[in-house]
Amino acid sequence: MATEQRTDPRTTDGDTDGPGDVAHYARKDEITRAAVDGGLVTALCGVRFQPVRDPQRFPVCRACARLLGQFDQRSFS
Repeated sequence: MATEQRTDPRTTDGDTDGPGDVAHYARKDEITRAAVDGGLVTALCGVRFQPVRDPQRFPVCRACARLLGQFDQRSFS
């Protein structure tokens, strides 16, 4: 009896992925401090993460992008 093997790819909304699956926006001085001293950084969306990977390899966190867009609009109006 042969067994058929199937794969069922599942896609999820970016907002529901884990914090390590996206690149977050955070204050540059916090990222620098964490890179030098170690420790966690708090992203604009509130997620705490350790900046140890190249963020350009990941999609941007939708919540961070939305908050940054709101911040930019208020700053320049």
